[in-house]
Amino acid sequence: MAEQQQNKYLGLYTILPSELSLQLAEVGLALVTIHDQIQAKEKEVQQSKTLNQEFGQKIQVIAKELNGILSKLKEKTNNIAQAKIEQKILGEELDSCNIKLVELDASVQDFAEQNNQLAKQLANRIGKLTGLHQQTIRQAEYRAAKLNQAASHLEEYSEMLEFILKWIEKAKSLVHGSITWNSASQLRDQFMAYQVTI
Repeated sequence: MAEQQQNKYLGLYTILPSELSLQLAEVGLALVTIHDQIQAKEKEVQQSKTLNQEFGQKIQVIAKELNGILSKLKEKTNNIAQAKIEQKILGEELDSCNIKLVELDASVQDFAEQNNQLAKQLANRIGKLTGLHQQTIRQAEYRAAKLNQAASHLEEYSEMLEFILKWIEKAKSLVHGSITWNSASQLRDQFMAYQVTI
């Protein structure tokens, strides 16, 4: 703009008035300042956008991990020992997700100082993710309780089976054993002994 005015006055073969020259210099400085401020804002917006994308990706990764853990927790199994091992592994994965979630929440709290509005949106998404985390914890606790209950029932079943097998062996030995038929009292004594054994 200042060059246009100078060229205009040069075209008229006169010198640009000093008052106009001073005003043009002030406008030029103001434009440079405004341009710098715009670039700083653009840089700030770009940084916020990049951070938002990074936070969004982290949220998606944690959500995917939690949903995977939740799916595995809902699976049924026939092998209690293997299920307990898997339960322990899933518990460790769940703890890892918790650590990531806490770190992410802290990062978003720090980010709130730069961009409060965007941080609120991220905080809402983290709140939903925390709800999913709590649901996954409840499912893990439920499955652990069911595994312990199944192990207890299996142990009771094994003890009962062992007792029945021993009882069958005793009954077989009694059936194949010799019965003395000499007198009614001997027969009654043997009957009582068998009855006690059984």
